[in-house]
Amino acid sequence: MAEDREVKMYFENMPYGNDALSSEVHGPRNKKNINEMIASLVRNYDVEMAKGNKEQANNYKSQIYKINKDLDNLKSLKEEFARNYGGGTGGKNLYSNWTDLGFDRDFFIEKGEILFDNQLKPLLIVKQPDGSEKHKYIEEITQNWVIKGTEESDFMRLQQECVKQRNTMGKELDFDIDWELNKLFENEAKWKVFAADKIGGRYFLNDYVEDNQAAIQSGEITDEMLHPESFNPEHDTRLHQYYANRLRKAFNPSHNTEKETQATNMSFTPPKVGIKKRNNKA
Repeated sequence: MAEDREVKMYFENMPYGNDALSSEVHGPRNKKNINEMIASLVRNYDVEMAKGNKEQANNYKSQIYKINKDLDNLKSLKEEFARNYGGGTGGKNLYSNWTDLGFDRDFFIEKGEILFDNQLKPLLIVKQPDGSEKHKYIEEITQNWVIKGTEESDFMRLQQECVKQRNTMGKELDFDIDWELNKLFENEAKWKVFAADKIGGRYFLNDYVEDNQAAIQSGEITDEMLHPESFNPEHDTRLHQYYANRLRKAFNPSHNTEKETQATNMSFTPPKVGIKKRNNKA
C-alpha cells in the first residue's frame, strides 16, 4: 500500500533522534504552535510573579508542566507507533486489520496539527480527504489499537496437531477443540485478530460472507449482523464455530459443516453496536 511505504520511509528517514524534545518531533508547524503556547504561559507567570500573585503564577507553572507531560506522552506514543508499524518479521505491520490507522498514520508523519483546547489540553487534528477535520485527544489515540501477537501460530499449532492425529483409526482427538478455542478467544484483542486478520491463509469475514451470500442478499443476515463488534464471542458463536469447523475438518476431511453453517446463521443474538460515548482512557 502507498500509505505503508510513505509511513515506513518517513520513519526510516526521520530527522529526530532519541534526544529530541517532545515539542520538536511533530514537525516545524507544531513546534511553533507549542512554543507559542508555552511562551504565553511563561509571560503570564512572570507578570503574576511581578505582582506578587504567587498562587496565580503557580497555576501557570502547573499548566506548563502539564503540557510538557502530555507532549512527553505523545512522543512515547509516536515511538510505539513506529515500533508496531514496522516491528514484525521482515518489517511487517503488527497492527491488526481491526485497527483504523487512518488518523494515526497521518498525524505521526507530520500531516496533523497540535492545538490546545480551552483547558490547554493538546488537541490533535488531521484533515480528512473531504476537507473536514478529525480531532483526537492524546488518550484517544490508542483506544482502538489491536496488536497482533501469537494468534495465527497458536491456531496453526492446533490445526497441525489435528492433521497429525487425522482420524484414520477411529480415534478421537486428544484435546477438546472448543476448550482450546475458548482459550484463544480469552481476551478482546485476541478475538478481534481472529475476526479481522488472515489466519492460516484465510480471512474469517471473507469466508463468512462467501458462505452466506444467499442469506445476506435475502436480508436474513442483516447489516447489524455483519458489524465487526457483532462477532464478539461473549454473545455470539459464529467466530467460534468457524474456527472449530476448520479444526474438525483438518482432523476429519469428511466433516460435514453444512448443518453447522446453518446453525451459525441462527446463533446470533444482536448486541447494541451503536456509537458509544467516548471513555477517555489511554
